[in-house]
This record gives sequence, structure tokens and C-alpha cells, in this order.
Amino acid sequence: MTHIAHILVGTDLTERSELAIQRALQLQEQMGATLVLLHVIKPQLMGDLAERRRRDAQAFLDERITRLPQSARSRCSRKVAIGDAFTVIDCEAQLQRAGLIVLGEPGRYRYADLFIGTTADRVVRTSPIPVLVVKGATEGPYRRVLVPLDLSEGAMRALATSLAIAPNAEVRIVHAWRPPLAALAQRHALPEAIKKENEEIRASIERVAKGAVADSATQGRVLNVDMIENNPYSVLRSESGWPDLLAMGTHARSRLATDAIGRLARHMLAEASCDVLVARP
Repeated sequence: MTHIAHILVGTDLTERSELAIQRALQLQEQMGATLVLLHVIKPQLMGDLAERRRRDAQAFLDERITRLPQSARSRCSRKVAIGDAFTVIDCEAQLQRAGLIVLGEPGRYRYADLFIGTTADRVVRTSPIPVLVVKGATEGPYRRVLVPLDLSEGAMRALATSLAIAPNAEVRIVHAWRPPLAALAQRHALPEAIKKENEEIRASIERVAKGAVADSATQGRVLNVDMIENNPYSVLRSESGWPDLLAMGTHARSRLATDAIGRLARHMLAEASCDVLVARP
């Protein structure tokens, strides 16, 4: 069972980061977790600028924590560090034994290439801990979760984590697939073979879904499974208006699709309008 007892929020003290703090507070209350607000100051600043920024950031975060309800305030702390943001976030998350890293969206990017190199991109690529990138205001717990599942370790971890942070949400599992080229060339000659392979994949995904539910705190849930024959990117773009949370694995290749899931996750991190949860194997 995936249990998240500690949450780390990386904040650059912008309005986007405040959205991440709001979501983390909702998850903290929901799961009874401890929460650490982390701000990282760039190194090599001139004179005493770094120390002044440290004091200002500490005062800002202290004031933010004092505005929390007592129940949340007693389980919330802050830390201000100097260094490379993604390295400090990664190290601090592991030091705090965080089960989830929460980050604000690093600006609105239309194209994945512009997302590359941001702190969020680097944390997602390097951290062994699931990362939640928050893009919108928190309006209560997550209600609709979309999970593109290719049976890779990362995707199954994303599914398990999504069940932990959205225990009462409607969950849809989508497997976007393509028949092998040889089968495409003989589609009319081998319809039964293609149908059989599709049914085998569906059965495997349904077994994984049942196992994930059995291991979660909300046993008895029914996860909807959709098999869609199309390019994974096209499928997620067409479905992106439905969820308020998209949960994806990275660094894995779909069994039948040509697009790498890690590459697909990067596109959706940049383009999706909903929050995005990303988990590595």
C-alpha cells in the first residue's frame, strides 16, 4: 500500500508556488502528513545579498505558516537553503523521507522544448520520489484522475500514488496502442489476431488495476479501463479536458506504441491544463 506520511513543497515564493502550497495543504489534511516548505536561494550572490534573501524568505514562510489552522501548523515546517534548486529539492526530499514532492508550474509553456531545463523538469527526471506539478487552484480533493498505463514500473507506481492522493476520485485508465506494422499491413487478413492481442493487453491492465485497488486504502473501487488504438500523444490531448489530475510514469516505452512514455510525460507536463503527477520506476 502506498502511504504518504511526509510531503515536501518546493516554493520560489511566486503565485504559482502558492498554488502548490494550497494543494499540499489539502493533501496534508487528507492524509495526516507532515509538510515541509522549502525555498532555495541561488548560490554565488554578491556581498550579503544571499543572507538578506534568506532572512526575507524565512520571515515570509514563517508568516505563511502562522496563517494556517492549528492542526496544519503543528505539522508544517519551513527550510531555506542556498544552492542549485533541483539538487537541493531532491536531497532534502530524501532526507525528509518524503513520499511526494509538490511543485508549482514553472510558467505556462506551449511546447515541451521550453519546459526542458526548468527546475520542475530536472526534479521530475532525477528524483526517485513521485512529483506532483500543480497548475490550478485547489477546489477540494481530486475528483477525476486519468492514468495512461503501459504496464511499466513507472506507470504502475504513478497509478498507486494517484490512488493514495485521490482515494475517492473517479479513475480512468487509458492504454493507447498500435498494432505492429506487419499486422497493419495485413489488418484485413488478421483481424482475429489483432483482436486477441488487444484482449490480452486489456486483461493484463485489468489485473494490474485490481491489484492496485487491493493494495490501496479504498478497496472495492472500480477503475475504468479504456483501450484506444491511436498515438498516445493524440489520445491524451483529446482526453485532457476531463481530468483534474493526470498521473504518468516516465522512462519507459509502451509495449506497442512508438512514443516513449518519458517523452510523452514531458509534453503533457508542458501542455496539460490539469495537475500532473509523475513517477519514475
